[in-house]
Amino acid sequence: MSMHAAWGRRLGVSIVTLLIAAAHASSAAAQQGAPDAGLGKRLFDGQCAVCHGSGGNGGEAPDLTRPRLPRAPEDAALRSLIETGIPPRMPGLRRLNDADMDSLVRYVRSLARVSEAASVGDPQKGHALFDKLNCGNCHVVNGEGGTLGPVLTEIGLVRGAAHLRQALVDPGAALPIRPLPQSNVPLLKGFTEYLPVRIVTLDGREIRGVRLNEDAITIQVRDTANHFYSFRKDEVKSIERETGKSLMPSYQGRMTAAELDDLVAYLSGLRGAR
Repeated sequence: MSMHAAWGRRLGVSIVTLLIAAAHASSAAAQQGAPDAGLGKRLFDGQCAVCHGSGGNGGEAPDLTRPRLPRAPEDAALRSLIETGIPPRMPGLRRLNDADMDSLVRYVRSLARVSEAASVGDPQKGHALFDKLNCGNCHVVNGEGGTLGPVLTEIGLVRGAAHLRQALVDPGAALPIRPLPQSNVPLLKGFTEYLPVRIVTLDGREIRGVRLNEDAITIQVRDTANHFYSFRKDEVKSIERETGKSLMPSYQGRMTAAELDDLVAYLSGLRGAR
C-alpha cells in the first residue's frame, strides 16, 4: 500500500470516528435534557412573544433584550419567574418539564447577546423634535399630553429601540397585542390595541377612531377628537377593522436618518420617575 493510500485510509477512519463521537454526544445531551435553543425559541414564540414581542424586544410586556433583567438577574430567579408568573399580568408556565424550562431560560438569556447597540442619536434633539411634531397631542409623557395613543412615560422600559424605530416608520405593524385567553370570540383572541375602526351607523353617520374595547355584543371607540362612543353591534350598519393600519402617520421620509436616531434616543430614555 502506498504512503498516500495509507494516509487517506487513516484520515477516513478518523473522520468516521469523529462523526460517531459527535452523534453519541448529541444523543447523550438529548437524554440528559440539555437546553435546546430551537425549542426555547418555539416555546417563547408560542407562549411569550404575544406580550414581550417577537425577539423579546418589548410590547405589552417589558423588553427582554437588555443585559440585565431587574426581576431575574440570575437563571434561578428567571426560572422561578416563568413558573410562577406575575399575577395578574403574567401567567405562570407551571406545566413545562425541566428540559423545556431550561431551553426557554437559555433562549431568553440569549436575547441579551443580540441586543442592539445603544442608540447613536441625541435625546435632547429628539425631545425637541417630539415637541415640533406635536406628538404630545396623542401621547402622554409624565402626565401631560393626549390620550388617543399609548402612554409613553415608561416606553423605554418596555420597548427596544428597534421596535420604537419601526413604530415611527411603520406604525401599523407595531401595534401592541393584548392576550385574551378567556375570549370565545375569534376576533378578540390576541386583541390588537389602538386598532383603527370605521363605524357606519344606521342613519349614515361615520365614526373613525381607535377601538378601546369589544365583545360579542358591543364595541367602544375613541375618535380623533377624543370623543368616546359605545355601540351595540346590532344597531350599526357596518364595522370595519383596519388591521395593519394605525391612526398615527408614518414618518418614513418625513425626517432625516439623523432626526430618526434622535427621536428614537429620546423615546428610549423615557423610563418614568427615577
